[in-house]
Amino acid sequence: MRNQSGSLVSKQTMKPILRVRILCLTFLLIGGLCIAQDKKGRTTASSEELSAGFQCQGKDANQPRPNATLKLGDVTKKAIQLPRPRYPQLAKAAGLDGNVKAEVVIDINSGSVAWVQVISGHPLLRAAVRDVVCRARFVPTNDVDGHASGILTYRFARRR
Repeated sequence: MRNQSGSLVSKQTMKPILRVRILCLTFLLIGGLCIAQDKKGRTTASSEELSAGFQCQGKDANQPRPNATLKLGDVTKKAIQLPRPRYPQLAKAAGLDGNVKAEVVIDINSGSVAWVQVISGHPLLRAAVRDVVCRARFVPTNDVDGHASGILTYRFARRR
């Protein structure tokens, strides 16, 4: 193969150049998919919407946080039902992984999540957690009214 000046170029010098071109095309395609999805009218949550707390019943954003009488710390292993979020395809394609943390306020009487605020993680992964965190359930204490707060941690790991 010849370069622009007419001299021969070896296959070994072409391999890194081709890898860079493929990587650039991949990023362009992923960016194009994001723009195409946005133009199709699908709503993409802004970072403000992802970080705002919301009531689980109506999922209305910017709702006030209920007063919690107990602070439980990490409640991930205390959940009796913890639905797993779907790993977003776009996040898989981009190679994203990591933890997403959500602050939850639990209704002690019913064991259900009353209020949520996703507090850390990549925005693509945060949106997936936001969709399922309200379905988490904890052991109810029927004779006590009030709320308890804690942190749920969701781990997204790529399979190698």
